[in-house]
Amino acid sequence: MPSVDAQRRESEELWRGPRAVVALAVVILALVLAADVLGGYRIRLGGIMLAVPALAAVFTGPRAVAVIAGAMMPAYVVTLAENHRLNWLDAPVALATAVVISAAAVGAAAVRQRRTRELAQSRRVTTQTQQTLLRPLPPRLGAMEISSTYLASDAESTLGGDLYACAMVDGRPRLIVGDVQGKGLSTLEMVLFVLNAFRRAAWQGVTLPDLPGFLDDAVRRELELARDMAHDSGDVTQEPEMGRRMRESFVTALVVEVVGEGDEVLLVNCGHPAPLLLHEGTARELPSSKPALPIGLLGLDSTPVHVESHRMEPGDTLLLYTDGLIEARDGSGEFYPLAERVAHWAAQPPETLLDTIQSDLRRHAHLDDDVAMVTLRRSAGGANTL
Repeated sequence: MPSVDAQRRESEELWRGPRAVVALAVVILALVLAADVLGGYRIRLGGIMLAVPALAAVFTGPRAVAVIAGAMMPAYVVTLAENHRLNWLDAPVALATAVVISAAAVGAAAVRQRRTRELAQSRRVTTQTQQTLLRPLPPRLGAMEISSTYLASDAESTLGGDLYACAMVDGRPRLIVGDVQGKGLSTLEMVLFVLNAFRRAAWQGVTLPDLPGFLDDAVRRELELARDMAHDSGDVTQEPEMGRRMRESFVTALVVEVVGEGDEVLLVNCGHPAPLLLHEGTARELPSSKPALPIGLLGLDSTPVHVESHRMEPGDTLLLYTDGLIEARDGSGEFYPLAERVAHWAAQPPETLLDTIQSDLRRHAHLDDDVAMVTLRRSAGGANTL
């Protein structure tokens, strides 16, 4: 037996489908026709019928609009006769106008339907691309329970630059959350550069203090390689663009490494929003006393990368996120109060916590930027690795 939600969805689809639009249009045409016929010569409502196919084109496809136009034509002829306009002087112009409007409505519906299909295909490609790059995180890494989510701000096909990944390095769980400047295909390429470099660093056993420099060098090398390839190919249009990207591209990132059974976490912050530590109904920000420059800009600063150390108790949760979460504004321009809201949900399991934040964020504001969120929760269970 179908569930209540399934029955509700089926009911909504029935009322929104082409048949429902055709039925509603026929009812409107019948009402207008009845009013025109019963109203006498002084009331002329037949012209309203011409708007029905045009309005239907906004809600349904070309076939349904053609059916509505077909139903409209005889009704319109009746109104012309009732209003003494079915003559050689008025009828040709009136009927030609009805035909032109109907044809235009059918054409507009066809264009809208094609655009809808293209958008749906674009969304599928975007989703598959991001799922390929942002591999699902395991539910547990070492002593930590993990959950993640990605919220896209753009319903169209624009690709965001938020990223996350995890790895095991010398028996220690390591996780990165980052945000590439900009949107589009060039941003997606930067996401690929960073994620590949992060995984390669794990394979090579790069230590946490050396990781930002490793990522920075890898990204700069990839950009230089792309610039050189554009130069060698003789593409004069791409070479300046690659030069600009080398000067302006950067990635804010936060890297977390778990020590032992999760009692200590090490943080390296490269210009990224500070994470929140959820402990016994409180949410405490963990800002870095000496944040590094974003990846891609580390060459501008010779200062060694600073590693912060924080303690986690059993049951504590570390929430990592990108700036789209805390920069979301409501109708009055107020930022989303993340720390205040999340403190009430500190005891929730990681996946439930992210679902709660997502629902609350959607109610608070329309997203202007993508949002990535990852939680790490220290539990007393066994340590299962990748």
